Amino acid sequence: MQLGCDQIAGIRLFHGFDAEELDRVVRRLEVCEFGSGVVMLERNQPARELFVILEGRVRVELNPGGGQVLNLTELGPGSIIGERAILTDERRSADVRAISAVRAARLTRSDFEELLREIPKLYANISRIFARQLGSWAHRHQREENEHREVITNIIGWQLLPEFGTFPGNSPWVRTLNQRLERLGANRCHVLIQGEPGTWKDLAARLIHYHSEIPCPVLFLDCASPPPLLGQENGAASPVPEAGHLALAQDAALFGTVSEEGERARRVRRGMLELAAGGDIILRNVDCLAPEVQKALVDYMESGQFSRRGESRLRSSEVRIIATSGKPLEPLVEAGKFLAPFCQRLSGETLNMMPLRERKKDIPVVARGLLKTLNAKHHKKVHRFSQDAMNLLVDHDWPLNGTELYQVVSRAVVVCDDEVILPEHISLQGQLFGGGRFNLLSVAGLEQVARKGEYPRKLRWTTVPLFLLVIVYLFLGPPLDNPANLAAWTLGWPALLLTAFLLARGWCSYCPMEAIGEYLGVKTRVVHEPSRWLKRWGPVLSFAGLVLILLLEQGTGMFTRAFATGLLLSAMLAATVLADLIIGRRGWCKFLCPLGRIVGLVSRISILEMHSNHNVCHSRCRVDDCIKEKGCPMGLHPSALDTSDHCILCLDCVRNCPHHSMQLDLRHPAWGIRAKAKRGFAEALFSVTLVGVVLAAKLTPICAGRRPEFFPHTLWGAREYLYALAILTVVAGLALLASAGRGKNRWQQVFTASGITYLPVAAIGLFLIYFRPLVEGGARLVPLSLAALGLDGLFDASRLTPDLGTLRLFIYPLILVGWRISWVELGRLQQQEGLSGRGLFCHRLLVTAVTALFVATL
Repeated sequence: MQLGCDQIAGIRLFHGFDAEELDRVVRRLEVCEFGSGVVMLERNQPARELFVILEGRVRVELNPGGGQVLNLTELGPGSIIGERAILTDERRSADVRAISAVRAARLTRSDFEELLREIPKLYANISRIFARQLGSWAHRHQREENEHREVITNIIGWQLLPEFGTFPGNSPWVRTLNQRLERLGANRCHVLIQGEPGTWKDLAARLIHYHSEIPCPVLFLDCASPPPLLGQENGAASPVPEAGHLALAQDAALFGTVSEEGERARRVRRGMLELAAGGDIILRNVDCLAPEVQKALVDYMESGQFSRRGESRLRSSEVRIIATSGKPLEPLVEAGKFLAPFCQRLSGETLNMMPLRERKKDIPVVARGLLKTLNAKHHKKVHRFSQDAMNLLVDHDWPLNGTELYQVVSRAVVVCDDEVILPEHISLQGQLFGGGRFNLLSVAGLEQVARKGEYPRKLRWTTVPLFLLVIVYLFLGPPLDNPANLAAWTLGWPALLLTAFLLARGWCSYCPMEAIGEYLGVKTRVVHEPSRWLKRWGPVLSFAGLVLILLLEQGTGMFTRAFATGLLLSAMLAATVLADLIIGRRGWCKFLCPLGRIVGLVSRISILEMHSNHNVCHSRCRVDDCIKEKGCPMGLHPSALDTSDHCILCLDCVRNCPHHSMQLDLRHPAWGIRAKAKRGFAEALFSVTLVGVVLAAKLTPICAGRRPEFFPHTLWGAREYLYALAILTVVAGLALLASAGRGKNRWQQVFTASGITYLPVAAIGLFLIYFRPLVEGGARLVPLSLAALGLDGLFDASRLTPDLGTLRLFIYPLILVGWRISWVELGRLQQQEGLSGRGLFCHRLLVTAVTALFVATL
């Protein structure tokens, strides 16, 4: 039978042919007809011909032996079969069988090769067809690989839990639970396990299975996130599946499915009820199971029979269901959201898991038990927890229970380079974040700026040149009336304290001294685990250095003597570079820097705080990349709120977190004082001592018979330094006496809680030491700077000099604000920590007296 040109013009192989070219093809084609079931091309036969399907459908089959036939694909009208074997000159790799009556056009190998030479378009068309097939195969392979991976993950995902042979703990509840798990493992009744998120319901389910007397298979299904359906486009379930889609996916995972998909071969997925025959199925989040699937499971549990979706054949299976739920099922039944018959059949044996906060005795046992698994995971050799670190774990409420404990211990093992986990390795949620805060990163524009990476490095291009210029002019400029010296004390120090209040330790991210150390070649990473003496004495040394610097500023007349200021700044720069070379980059910044210590203290009452979304870190982050690979320059984890005073707001965590977990919150300044996780005896002593330093700076000249000076220039002698030390001792002693109470360690607890409340008064007093000189003499900066630049003859300095006198209006309100915050927070401590009425009175009296002295020395 001869074909017409119009009959083949629409076939893709002959697309774009003109009439003459089509006529050449038609003259060589031979029409053939095949009945259903006839093999048109046989496997392993030489390639002598190809076929163009005109009508009907064919199937490409592979027979590997053993009686099993694999259906590779189905093809219909317009498809070509046999062309690849001709082009590669290989034997045919599969059989082609007609699955209906087929009408096809046959083209011999010799004719096909002749047409390729005569009609270049034929070669171009067949190349496009091969390219399309290759893309289709790659896409299908990737999709099927994703599907298989999802199925495997759902089957074995339940095993990704801490390895415990029994449920960990030594409380009476845990002992009773382990006894019951062994008993449930011995019988074949269905089990329902209920409890809060993170109470390790999956571990209890696994232990029930492993206590089974007879070895049997076990499969796992998360009902809230079942494996994808066959042929689903993205190869994975959507994060929030639609109800209909979720029900289909759950049904397919449990009962299996048979799919007929056009040109694709018949595909079969065996369900978990079939695969787990004679064993167990663990159903996580059974409360998310669709009603129609619940009904199908009830029918199966009654009859022991089921059928795959897409076929009518009944299959038999005997499987025990161990279901877990984060919500009590009884209220869901009453609300009509869960089927009562299914709940009744599941709850023949019910386990209610106790939250971790109600069995604190188990926390040390669980934490120590996790070390073996986590050491192997992170390639560490951590042997134990220090007593202080364990106390932090026991004192925490664990809102996410065992899951949160696992994450916290895992991160502690990651950052610990010693054999003992210390308190600084423990990253805990100090408080829940909610009302009264505003996340600045929720503003789209600000988050984009934060993720660009330009901050804070570009700010160094300003701070470093200015710092170097100031040092040079301090030495080379006039010894008195030096504009660089005046700027350092009237602008530099107030700006440092002001940025600490507004940006926490943000100054440290563009600190010129640390930047210069980095430019000079200090490229080593921050030492996450410094020597023990540095961890123990570093804060003390840095604060002692701060006290010494503050007293030397007053006693050596640095406010007026440029050379003394130059020596101070040069010494700090040399110490920064030297310490970073020995300890590691940011080592000085974190452990020894006096300026870092005062900025860290003031950041307690900052209006900004960086932290992570606690729930996101513990539920979505599984690999701790933010510690291991994209480490914080200060060695912190985003959830480490107990050490957030070290956060320098470099925003690396914002840029590196794939889950957008980071938050930069505006907050009430007093929240840093209220956070229990941030309180420590050292911090309380530092705050009280800082009050004493501020008083010593102002009262020492008075004790020596002189009036207080806005620009101190009189050199102190031994007597003045003794006066200063005496004032420090008196203030600290009075604060300790005010904390005295009954009980062996009661005074330490009271002082730790109340001492930090002195920080607002201390910070305001320190700020005013430098702010008052700015008010009284800062206007001299303009004429002195013009003279230094040689421009005093070109400009009228009197017209350019600002009037700073109005800034005096801020002095008394600032003092009042600091006093008010300390007063109110002391009252809160009486309610939260049981501060006695006598203690509250004494501390408030001392705070008021200190504030009055500040006012009197102004």
